[in-house]
Amino acid sequence: MQLMESPLRILEISIPHATHEGTLQAAMRLPQEIAAAGFNTVFLLPWMKVNRSLSKSPYAISDHLNMNDAVGSLDDARQWIVQCHEAGLRVVLDMPLNHISPSHHWANNEDWYCIDASGRAMPPHGTNWYDVVQLNHANPTLVQACEEVLLFWLNIGVDGFRFDAAAFIPDAVLEGWLSSILGISGRELLLWCDGEEYARNRPFFNGYLHKEAFYLAKRNPGEWEQRVHLISGNAIFYLTNHDTLHAGNCPDNEWPGSYQRMRSMLERSTQHVMLSWNDWKDPASCYSFMLEN
Repeated sequence: MQLMESPLRILEISIPHATHEGTLQAAMRLPQEIAAAGFNTVFLLPWMKVNRSLSKSPYAISDHLNMNDAVGSLDDARQWIVQCHEAGLRVVLDMPLNHISPSHHWANNEDWYCIDASGRAMPPHGTNWYDVVQLNHANPTLVQACEEVLLFWLNIGVDGFRFDAAAFIPDAVLEGWLSSILGISGRELLLWCDGEEYARNRPFFNGYLHKEAFYLAKRNPGEWEQRVHLISGNAIFYLTNHDTLHAGNCPDNEWPGSYQRMRSMLERSTQHVMLSWNDWKDPASCYSFMLEN
């Protein structure tokens, strides 16, 4: 798969946190503002339906084909994406297809998710996330249902996906999905995963969020600065994202006295760069991406 055009300037955005109202209607003005600030891509945290009585995480999806009611409708989503495109922004949707909420209608099919020896639904591999269950990607019907989700959102208008927890999904399944949607859509899509190590031998992705560089920035900022000047192909560099902010430390406190310099260095680089909402709006603050409404 070809390299992404360079450089991408990406803003990670959570619609429930982007305005006081937390709705798409209130966020209709944002695409023009985002584009005017120099971004050309938005990375959108999941906005699909969730069961907030079971989990406040937007990654605990209860229906992949419908919106979180508190955020807006599918028509609102279409309209917001049109506003992004008219402003010159592409929209990449964060797509969790590794796990689902126990209240998802897919969970009515016992062979669509993984169970342990006692017959209980399993959390995602390697986690203790008990508000979600691990999908069974060995089931071809489940795999097909996931592909239909991808095609649905492409038809709504998004320009690609970051595959959440991609390392837990079999390569053959991921490659099948991507090959299919590229063939059907006939469009150049942005298709991302997390991590240099995972992406290195998987050419079906054309981008990855460079979490290794983030950890390097925390461990050795000087070495990180050297890395930023190297040609890294499809790496997307960032200092904060939803996971790092959720850990409870704002950018200004994470790198006291040097954050603004590090951010400026990123923005001047020829790398693909992602800023979080906090980077852009208020580096002295921290937020949780969990849904409060």
